Amino acid sequence: MYKILVVEDDSRLNQATCNFLNNSGYAAMGVLNVTGAYDVMYHTKFALIISDIMMPEIDGFEFAETIRESDRTTPILFMTAKDDMPSKSRGVHGRN
Repeated sequence: MYKILVVEDDSRLNQATCNFLNNSGYAAMGVLNVTGAYDVMYHTKFALIISDIMMPEIDGFEFAETIRESDRTTPILFMTAKDDMPSKSRGVHGRN
């Protein structure tokens, strides 16, 4: 079973996303911030990370950059309300 980490600070959206994924045959775990993500990633390897971009303290872009320093292979999918081209470009290509 594929393990998926959902990093989303909106608790209702986090819960809904995890419920959908779990009901679809995946093993989804939700955390509400990047610090929580780092804690669970220390003990668990995930097949996919789904991350919000707009989070307090550490945003999704910064989180992804930190992950890429040690793990270049785990896919990261951004889930966000941002729809401007600079954000889309940064999400695909990293820091501009």
